[in-house]
Amino acid sequence: MITLLTVLFVIITLLLIFMVVITPSSEGGIAAAFGGMGSDTFFGTKAHRHINKFTLFLAVSFLVLAFSINILRANETSDEDADKDDSPNTEETE
Repeated sequence: MITLLTVLFVIITLLLIFMVVITPSSEGGIAAAFGGMGSDTFFGTKAHRHINKFTLFLAVSFLVLAFSINILRANETSDEDADKDDSPNTEETE
């Protein structure tokens, strides 16, 4: 379960990085940095709304998965510690 969530977390992280990079800025985006002003027409005239919504979805998913993985790992660690405490002590004491 944790492995599946971790793989999904990595995929969402990469998508989030990509979405932040392609998000048009108020100064004209990447196209303005290279001398062109065609950033609005590359993805369409209203694409920034969809890009912003998808970026927000990815950011929320990123946080939810980060907390979920952390909680599951903490529970897994505490279960292993409880199993060690419940096992009989085989060492001889003097």
